[in-house]
Amino acid sequence: MRTHPCSKRGLQLFSVAPLLCLVACSSGSPGGDPANTSAGSPTGSGGAPVAHAGSGSGGTTVSATSGAGGVLASGGTNVSSGGTSPGGAGMAGALISSMGGSMTVDPCAGVSCGTDQVCSNGTCMCKSGMLCTDGCFDTQNDLNHCGSCTNKCAADGACVSGACVNPTCKPDTEVRNGHVTHYSLATSMVACHYPTSTLPQYYGAMNEYDWADSGVCGACVEITNGGKKLVVQITDECPFKGNEQWCKPGSHHIDLNNAANDALGAGNNPAVTWKYVPCTVNGNIKYYFDKAVQQYYLAVTPMNARNVVAKMEVQVKGTWTALTHTPYNTYELTTGAGTGDLNFRVTDIYNHVLTETVTMAADKVVEGKKQFAACP
Repeated sequence: MRTHPCSKRGLQLFSVAPLLCLVACSSGSPGGDPANTSAGSPTGSGGAPVAHAGSGSGGTTVSATSGAGGVLASGGTNVSSGGTSPGGAGMAGALISSMGGSMTVDPCAGVSCGTDQVCSNGTCMCKSGMLCTDGCFDTQNDLNHCGSCTNKCAADGACVSGACVNPTCKPDTEVRNGHVTHYSLATSMVACHYPTSTLPQYYGAMNEYDWADSGVCGACVEITNGGKKLVVQITDECPFKGNEQWCKPGSHHIDLNNAANDALGAGNNPAVTWKYVPCTVNGNIKYYFDKAVQQYYLAVTPMNARNVVAKMEVQVKGTWTALTHTPYNTYELTTGAGTGDLNFRVTDIYNHVLTETVTMAADKVVEGKKQFAACP
């Protein structure tokens, strides 16, 4: 302990002298009556705090107090005086209080949030999606929370971009008149971009005009020849050029594989009738990835679908992106969608929608986990 030279009343200071010196140098009358030295006259008695603007280095504003109160120390620091003795006694306690800092209370302490939720500033928020009374949901795609928490789509419908899409089962029942011929494959890939090894027992090549730029790929037709009926799948095209006699506009001609021709008892070029029917399939939709696929190029062909596919989309960075349907029955994205697991959204001609994850594999057929619903 030592007497600081700036103390007018021999106030003893600790190692915190620079700050306490400023306090100690504030003139005040004995008994705790502080004086305003800038004004040169007492401003009160009984220990009421006053501002001292004239004393101390650099014009620091401080206040010597008696009793509980606040002290404005150098730099604007708020120091509370814990002393009760006259003329600023107890300032060491004030300094310790000022150095202790304030305590921060976590607003999320004790808050319990549900699955897929996180607390933010005391409130439960969804990590992704919208917070509903029964949990967090992707209202852009969730069937039971489509567009809002309370909007529910039909059981056989789908939620697409926040709007319900409901199936419209209006099949093409028109009966067409035509002829059939038969042929043998000489390639490893048919026009529908199916590997020959994947073809069903009975299949056919549709004339170029009913082919509709591969729009009927995967469709099934029931052909009637006299008293015999047979369902075949359209997997190939019969082009007009080179087949002008049969595959001309309006001919409704179908070129059958030999097994189908024999099962139908068609012989040579008989007149037949045919109509579109749902395919009887085993298992789920399959996806053939073109051998050229890679990170920056996607080409995929859906196969084994109960109904004809009308649209395919892939998710790229969280956004559904439509794939371009080519005349050779691939669904393409020339900028690619990355590699590995890809999220597909597939829609059939009746507005059935299914969404699933498929692992890309070049020149491979990958089976999915879902199949289109049948129309009643």
